[in-house]
Amino acid sequence: MSWTETGFGFNDYCLLGLIIITWGIFFYLPKLFSKQFTVLIFLYSLTFPSIIDNSFGVTPFDFYDIMDGPKYTGMDLVVYLLYLPYGYIFLYFYKKLCTSDKYIILYISIATIISFCFEWINHKIGIFHYKHGYQIIYSICFYLISQTILIVYYRVVELKR
Repeated sequence: MSWTETGFGFNDYCLLGLIIITWGIFFYLPKLFSKQFTVLIFLYSLTFPSIIDNSFGVTPFDFYDIMDGPKYTGMDLVVYLLYLPYGYIFLYFYKKLCTSDKYIILYISIATIISFCFEWINHKIGIFHYKHGYQIIYSICFYLISQTILIVYYRVVELKR
């Protein structure tokens, strides 16, 4: 498959729409966390995907491209605006729904399925392009790991309060 940046296209419009929706959800939700902790959630939500993208999306692996090809454009960076509210939304519902430790595995599993579906939508509209044998199913491992780490981090912070 060949794709190149030819201008502002369908995937760019969809990306902006998704960003508006995810940030709209963030701003709509009541604030459960302090501003300082919200900043830490945002930092985590930006750092973890950046490390993964810059490890597996470039040489020697080069398993996928973001947006319109292998060259970085401004819209490649805009994609990261999707990740910031997701971590907050994930922890918000964790705090609201997981009143007992027995629900953590179920919660992470459901959140992983939701994340996988969201990535599949992003792939279908042309935000992610897989190559060199990468399959979207491999992303499940990254979701399980990143969401588990975020919950552990949250629990550590809560214990220190």
